[in-house]
Amino acid sequence: MVGAGTMGFGIALNFALWGYPTYLNDLSDEILDKSRQNIESALTLFIEEKLITAKRAQEARERLTLTRDLARVAKESDFITEAITESIEAKRKLFNELDRLCPPHTILTSNTSYLTLSEFADEVKRQDKVVITHYFVPAHIVPGVEVMGGRGTSEETISLTCALLQKVRKVPVKVLKELPGCLLNRLQNAVRKEAYRLWAEGVASEDDIDRGIRASFGFRMPHEGPMMHYDTSGVWRWDRKVLEGVLTRQLKDDPAITPAMFEKIKNRLAGGKPWLIKPEDFERIREELDREYIRCLKRWYWKESAD
Repeated sequence: MVGAGTMGFGIALNFALWGYPTYLNDLSDEILDKSRQNIESALTLFIEEKLITAKRAQEARERLTLTRDLARVAKESDFITEAITESIEAKRKLFNELDRLCPPHTILTSNTSYLTLSEFADEVKRQDKVVITHYFVPAHIVPGVEVMGGRGTSEETISLTCALLQKVRKVPVKVLKELPGCLLNRLQNAVRKEAYRLWAEGVASEDDIDRGIRASFGFRMPHEGPMMHYDTSGVWRWDRKVLEGVLTRQLKDDPAITPAMFEKIKNRLAGGKPWLIKPEDFERIREELDREYIRCLKRWYWKESAD
């Protein structure tokens, strides 16, 4: 792990917790000392919440090596992730140096959230072995990690990266096209931008916007995204003409939706088929989700007894 800041310490800790000897590298002892404190705080919290045992925490500590020696890290690593500043020039310099120092088999990954490999890894000779693995804060807790290749990234590198992430209990999300912001940041930012706009227009207060999201579709989101919600809400069973009318109102005037895209979406959604579940599994999955929602309801909103 090159870059021991907010994201770096958590990414390194995650690999160490699941059995991998891990280097954590940065430019100064001061940064590494702060990272060591963050690791200790994270381990303490994990133990208090009974996520791991004290023995497991000590084993993770023993697998972690904090160092300023980049050459040593490069020479002895099979898989390197960088999480330095979001600067094209800084990342290009680092990737070129790692390309020169690392063994030929080493995979080089970046945690960048908005840049693409084509912007800073275009001079790397091992084009088949560069990939973006975008984590979310806090990186040692949030399971999702986006995996996005560049123009030359091989399918083998994508597959190996996804398999490794699964071994350290992350959920890899493959992004099939190279684009700034990957996939999930773009979805997150679309919600954020609309929330800011509605607040600025005086539609609702900041408190009501946040509270409303947490208590409605945000309440569901730990269990279903927009595709699954389309399935479980039964929208796919609506009359085709009614559904086409709803889609037209939702999408037709959106400048980001081209006519070709609109037709593709309409044909897919108005075809009477769910995205992810089989129609014969609808009732069973709906009940399973309802049970999960009830557990969350009792934990977050219905804290009183059933009486």
